[in-house]
Amino acid sequence: MMISHEEMIIFLKEMYLLMNEYKRCEEAQIKELIYKDIQLLGEVIVSAP
Repeated sequence: MMISHEEMIIFLKEMYLLMNEYKRCEEAQIKELIYKDIQLLGEVIVSAP
């Protein structure tokens, strides 16, 4: 999958926001969902050429 430079910037910003949200979250179930989103987004970022 080829993503543009602009898309990569958006993904990195979203990763930053998710990580902050994860740190602030106090509810275990929601925190788990946020963590899964972080993992998925991380896979996209790492797999980008």
